[in-house]
Amino acid sequence: MTTGDAAEPRGLPWPALEPTTEGYWRAARDGRLVIQRCDDCGTHRHPPTEACYSCQSLRWSWDDVPGRGHVYTYTWVDRPTTPQLAHLGVYNITVVELDGTQGEPVRVLTRVDDVTREQLVVGLPVVVDFEPLPDGESALPVFRPQRELKT
Repeated sequence: MTTGDAAEPRGLPWPALEPTTEGYWRAARDGRLVIQRCDDCGTHRHPPTEACYSCQSLRWSWDDVPGRGHVYTYTWVDRPTTPQLAHLGVYNITVVELDGTQGEPVRVLTRVDDVTREQLVVGLPVVVDFEPLPDGESALPVFRPQRELKT
């Protein structure tokens, strides 16, 4: 993945493909949510780092997680902070606490789509979805409300 004015979506920079983040973005491209996990103590962590905050190990790998969680906190953005975000209109910035992780709760900064101001509340169950980026090399993990399955 490269950066360049003509290739960037609506003027925003691409996610950085660095050794500690590349697996996250590649998995998202493939429709999978992965979180970094310490190979020694099993602790999950996000955002990705070189060393485990729990045991300081430098050994880690990517672990597929279920992609479900709940809204931990959020805010609504009524006016874009930059012109490159104007296409989103009114949007939310949300912290989702993920299910299925070990160690301290893993929280990801994201957006919850398909919700109104009234529907987006702390504790709302959500499930991951992936917004493909125009480069075809990655996707942006976003979340949607988890709908009950009808049987």
